Amino acid sequence: MNLLLRVFRLQSLKARLRFLGIALVLMVGLSTISSYSFLQYRQTENNQINSMRKDGAIQQTAIDNWVATRASEIRNLANMQSTIELNIDEIENNLIFFASHQQEFEAVSFANKEGIVEFSTMNQIGAYFTERTYWEEAAKGREYISDVLMGKVTNQPTILFSAPVMNKNKQFLGVIYGTVSLKTIDQFMEQFQSGDSGESYLIDRNGYLITESRFAGNWKILEYKLNSDILERAKQGVQSASTYENYRGKQVFGTYQLVNNGKWIAVNEIERNEVYRTFNQQLIVMIIIIGIVLIFGIIVTLRISYLIEHPVQHLLKGVQRLRKGDYQYKIDYSGMKSAPVELLQLCEAFNQMSQNIQDNELELKRQKEELASSNAELEQFAYVASHDLQEPLRMVASYVQLLAKRYQGKLDQDADDFIHYAVDGSQRMQNLINDLLIFSRVGTKGKELKSVDFEVVLHHVMANLQHAIQESDARVTHDPLPTLMADSTQMVQLLQNLIGNAIKFRDANRAPIIHIGIKQQDRDWLFSVQDNGIGFDPRYRDRIFLIFQRLHNKTKYEGTGIGLSICKKIVERHGGKIWVESEAGHSTTFYFTLPDRGEHIT
Repeated sequence: MNLLLRVFRLQSLKARLRFLGIALVLMVGLSTISSYSFLQYRQTENNQINSMRKDGAIQQTAIDNWVATRASEIRNLANMQSTIELNIDEIENNLIFFASHQQEFEAVSFANKEGIVEFSTMNQIGAYFTERTYWEEAAKGREYISDVLMGKVTNQPTILFSAPVMNKNKQFLGVIYGTVSLKTIDQFMEQFQSGDSGESYLIDRNGYLITESRFAGNWKILEYKLNSDILERAKQGVQSASTYENYRGKQVFGTYQLVNNGKWIAVNEIERNEVYRTFNQQLIVMIIIIGIVLIFGIIVTLRISYLIEHPVQHLLKGVQRLRKGDYQYKIDYSGMKSAPVELLQLCEAFNQMSQNIQDNELELKRQKEELASSNAELEQFAYVASHDLQEPLRMVASYVQLLAKRYQGKLDQDADDFIHYAVDGSQRMQNLINDLLIFSRVGTKGKELKSVDFEVVLHHVMANLQHAIQESDARVTHDPLPTLMADSTQMVQLLQNLIGNAIKFRDANRAPIIHIGIKQQDRDWLFSVQDNGIGFDPRYRDRIFLIFQRLHNKTKYEGTGIGLSICKKIVERHGGKIWVESEAGHSTTFYFTLPDRGEHIT
């Protein structure tokens, strides 16, 4: 589906709805036509073959009955001999009576046991036929039905039926035989020639035509030999119905039946074009009807598409207006009553959302003004803290330090301790006020973001921490650092706090090893500061960034508890995030991310 959308460049909802709707209608139409065509095609073919098979069964029964009847008539004539001696007069009377009361036999004759014709309705009296097969069969006491022969007198295809004449003692006296033309068979076969191209004919097992072809051509009876698929199927006794090219070179449906005890093959054929003529006409009508339905379906689809896309277009317009800051825009859907109710509800929800955004915008504006006022007060507090609070504090610290210098050892031990506590307290208070000032100014007094080389930043940090590094015998390594858009002063402050903490919270039994790693992740740069210090319990990894929160005794590890809060505020000001992973007694790793604004590693 995605490939189709890309190939046809269907990007808009309007184009996709119309494409999918029309495609669905066409698929239904084509599948209907295909299913109808296939089923009707198969049904037409099956109906034709079944009809031809029924005709073949009727032909088989009729032809076999016709042959059996002719054989029975000759047999009955032969069985009329009532005396022991041959009574030629009786035979002659019987033959004359039979010949005058039937229409099938062209002639009937009687030949004695020597093979001499003693009576014949065809003037063959006196002829000698001892070499004839029918006489030889009769002499053996058997009836005989010949193959189709071309009559010498009529020059028409005929069949000879014969039966022996026996006296009451079952002695051979002669033979009665008769010849029959195939006109009755021809007329019978013509009854099954359906349509303009249907044909029903007989062939023998050698493939020669026995009955006349319906069509004019050089296909003479008993002279033209067929060589078609239906003949081979009949000889092999396989499927009786098939499609093949007949003796006229036409593609036909054909069936066969074996008749006359398998001597003949009755074939029924009809051209395929004629069989499917009605089907093709019905298919054209079906296509026209479905075409009309498809046109109507496409019109309905386009209408439904419009009812869906029209509200969506209004929604899109509303979203664009909102994006431009027009929060007073409302969708007028009073003219979309026919649209789906879900889309109307969506339009109403949009209007409500627009109103909520407008209300929130007013509230946000009010809060922004309050925040600006609060920031102004915070800046004023920073000014007061840096001047009005620090000046008295410096005076107190100076005088306490002066007392310590002048009277150290001249008073009792308690006085020395009190003076020491006062000096220490004033120094810690001054450090706390300085850190608070730094914390409050991270967001208000930060510099404009510029291109900053972090190799230079790290160089400044190492210089500032040079004394602590030498004193702790620390080793600081780093990956190649990038150049990014940042506040250089705050970056120095960030790395200095993290590296300084790594040195401060070192393990007394080993020298600090600190590594600064860097990795690019999508549109961010991931920094890591890893040490081998004392670590802490991972349960406190979120608490560690809160202001004034300390995990260690302040008498052992000096500090105000604001350093990591400053780091978090610096990172967040630059659009990143900071977190920590630690294992008590082993190591700590601080991670923070900074956005990549197009600079690269140098």
